[in-house]
Amino acid sequence: MSLFTAVLFYFGWASTDQETRALGLRDTLFRLSTADYLLRSVDALYFPALALAAAAMVAAVLHRRVQRAPERAAAVLRVLRHAWLPALLLGSLYYLSPSLLDLLIPLAALIGVLLSAYARTRPEPGEGLRRQAAARIWAPALLVAVVALFWAVYAYAGIIGRARATETAATVNGGFPVVVVFSKQDLLIRGGGSCVAAVAEKGSPYHFRYAGLRLFHVSGDRLFLVPRYWSPSDGTLYVLREGDPALRVEYVSGAARRRSECP
Repeated sequence: MSLFTAVLFYFGWASTDQETRALGLRDTLFRLSTADYLLRSVDALYFPALALAAAAMVAAVLHRRVQRAPERAAAVLRVLRHAWLPALLLGSLYYLSPSLLDLLIPLAALIGVLLSAYARTRPEPGEGLRRQAAARIWAPALLVAVVALFWAVYAYAGIIGRARATETAATVNGGFPVVVVFSKQDLLIRGGGSCVAAVAEKGSPYHFRYAGLRLFHVSGDRLFLVPRYWSPSDGTLYVLREGDPALRVEYVSGAARRRSECP
């Protein structure tokens, strides 16, 4: 359970780090908590979790067959003793295609070392299992497997994070909540499709109205806003404190309001 939680947290941090970097930001800006990182990892790990469960079931079935017919499995096990070689071969080709092999290499290493350790610790037909020899093989194999697991998690998190960043950049205008800010003082929010107007109502404590903004993120009492045409290559992230008596923040819904929010 501790390893599973550590993997969830590590994946949440790594995917968020890659996402914010692709957006020209950093995850430290948003002050995410441990719970935030854990929650951000759940939806992306459905498929890997199902694949891992399926692999465990297949491994259990094959292990039972090996136990029932060790003579028939002996030849296959001799070949699997060298299952770590594909990872070594892929490692030598890494710089030819880093984006592709960054995930394949740790997966090949993880599977390869486990298969190799299993094959080398299975006794030959008619021989007994030597526990000390098996322990000397499994200890480094498990260490390599854990390192390869975190490497694979980081590589997969990078893929997910960059995909999320692409989706975020494409859906800022139409997919993020519309925000209107009223302020007693000029907040100097300009450009990117945002607009500012003077508040004409008599007796209003606010003098400026800002529209054309989108809610990018919420962290505690801090609101992160971007203009509706924000992009990673050309955009500004505005940070306001919710509950500030000099501000009033409204969240607007409806497609018609989106179209008419700025003149």
